[in-house]
Amino acid sequence: MGSRGKILVMAGALLMPAACSSPVPVASTTTSAAPSTTTSPVSSAKPASDAPALGPGPGSQPPITPQPPPPHSPAQVTSACPFLGVTESSAAMGAVLDEYAVEQPPTTQQDAKTYQCHYASRTGGRQLLDLFVTVIPGTRQVTALVTEWTKDCKGPAAPIAEVAGTTRTCSMDGTNSGDVLVLVAKKSHGQTRLAELYLRPFPARVYTALAQLLNDRL
Repeated sequence: MGSRGKILVMAGALLMPAACSSPVPVASTTTSAAPSTTTSPVSSAKPASDAPALGPGPGSQPPITPQPPPPHSPAQVTSACPFLGVTESSAAMGAVLDEYAVEQPPTTQQDAKTYQCHYASRTGGRQLLDLFVTVIPGTRQVTALVTEWTKDCKGPAAPIAEVAGTTRTCSMDGTNSGDVLVLVAKKSHGQTRLAELYLRPFPARVYTALAQLLNDRL
């Protein structure tokens, strides 16, 4: 996904003590291109049409009681789906999306751990959103990580001025039809936390709303 493989290697290097005389070998990893929100197949974990949505949002099934909100900047990150509910993502986009969220197995590289949440359509069988939340010990490398993380952007990585903190949005293919990256980076609980959200193109106000939600919760 984008520059994740390169950036986690760099993050590990930033965390290494200066006294080390030789670099710690890094396991070979395989990175993939940013997901297509219009063509990616749904994984085999697709629930039945009447299954409740995972994560904090009620999805297409009205809850009997109100769902609790996601954690506000939790002391420990253990999953990605709670950071963005399925109903609030639909509300932010101003669209009725019959989607569900599935938490994927986390991955670890060096000292950085990445949690993944995939949001797919119940009816269309297509990927609508992909959210990655990466946690890296220490808070001194935010600027370098954000710079490296957006190197795969084909369009300019523009700050989202309406959201306080370090946020960026960019086109992954340089057009108005390909995936868009919304990146939020934050120093929180002695860690650097980065939320990486891929979605199809929307008006700028949608990116602002989604970035604000993620910034508040990281």
